Amino acid sequence: MRPKPIIAIAMGDPAGIGPEIIAKVLTDGRLYHRCRPFIIGDLGVMRDTAASLGLSLPFHHLDDLSAAQFEPSAIEVLNPPGFTLGAVPPPAVHPKLGEAAGRYLEQAYQLGMQGVVGGVVMAPMNKESFRAAGYDYYDELQFLGELTGCPEPFILGAAGPVWAVSVTEHIPFKDIVSFITHARVHRYIQHLHDVLDKLGYIEPSIAVAALNPHGGEGGLFGREEIDVIAPAIQDAVRDDIRVAGPVPADIVFKRALAGDFDGVVCLYHDQMNIARKLQGRGDIATLWMGLPVIGATTAHGTAFDIAGQGIADPGSLRAALHYAIKLAQPQGL
Repeated sequence: MRPKPIIAIAMGDPAGIGPEIIAKVLTDGRLYHRCRPFIIGDLGVMRDTAASLGLSLPFHHLDDLSAAQFEPSAIEVLNPPGFTLGAVPPPAVHPKLGEAAGRYLEQAYQLGMQGVVGGVVMAPMNKESFRAAGYDYYDELQFLGELTGCPEPFILGAAGPVWAVSVTEHIPFKDIVSFITHARVHRYIQHLHDVLDKLGYIEPSIAVAALNPHGGEGGLFGREEIDVIAPAIQDAVRDDIRVAGPVPADIVFKRALAGDFDGVVCLYHDQMNIARKLQGRGDIATLWMGLPVIGATTAHGTAFDIAGQGIADPGSLRAALHYAIKLAQPQGL
C-alpha cells in the first residue's frame, strides 16, 4: 500500500483569507486518512483565526519536521527558522505580508528538495505584496523555478473534468506573441499529455486553442495559427499524441466540457483562467508542475475585502489538497 504523503500547507498571506480556509479544511479529520498534513506559518495567527470562527482546533508548535506526529488531535505548525511575523498588518498590500508568504513557501520547497515533503499546498498570496517585499519575480512560480533550479515550471489548471495549461502566464499582454513559438507550443502539448497520463487518462485527447479571433480566418486576422501553432500540433501528432487544433478560443472550452477533449493548451493567462473560473469553484485549483514536488494553490486570491469575516469558501483549497495528494511524491520520513 502506498504510504500517505506528507503535505506542507503554506499559510500564504497572513492577513488574507488563507488562515481561515486552512482552518475550515482541517476541521475534517478524514483528511488524515489520505495524507500527513502540517502547516508552515504562524501559530498565533492560526489559533486566533480558529477562535474567531468558533473552532476548537488543537494547533501545536513544531520545532522540526522529524518530530511531527501528523495527528488531528495536534495540528502541527512549523515556523520558518529565523523568521518572526509579529503583529499582522491590516488586510492590504504590505511588504511584511509578502515576506511572510514568501518565507512560508520557500520553507515548504526546501523541505521538498530534501525529500521529506511530497507535496505543497499554498493558501493564496498577494503578488504585489510579494514584490514589495523584495521578491523580484513576476510570480511565485518564477521564484520557485529559481529556488529549485528547475528551468521551466508551469501551471496546470483544473476546471472540473477539464485540465489546462497556458503557453504564457504572468507577462504583459503586449509580450505574449513573442513567447508563442513552435518549440514552446510543442513543449506545452507534451507537458499536458504527460500530466494527463500521470492522472490515469488512457490516450488523452488534447485541444490547442487558437490565438486570433476565429482561428485567424486563414491568415486574415493573423498568421500565428498557420506559421507556428499548426506546425507544432503536427509535430505532436507525429509523437503519437492525440491533439487537435488550433480550435477557436471562444468554443474550445465548450467542446472540452462537452467531452470532446480531456485537456486544453491555451496561449495566454486569461484565455485559460476566464474559462476555468466560470466553472464551479468547489473543484477548481491551480497546480505547479515541473518542480521537485507537486505544488497546488487556490484558483482565487487573498480576498482582502472579506478577510476576517468568516465567510470565505474553502472549496478551492480543498480541491488543491485533493490534487496534491493524488500527485504527491513518496517520502522516506
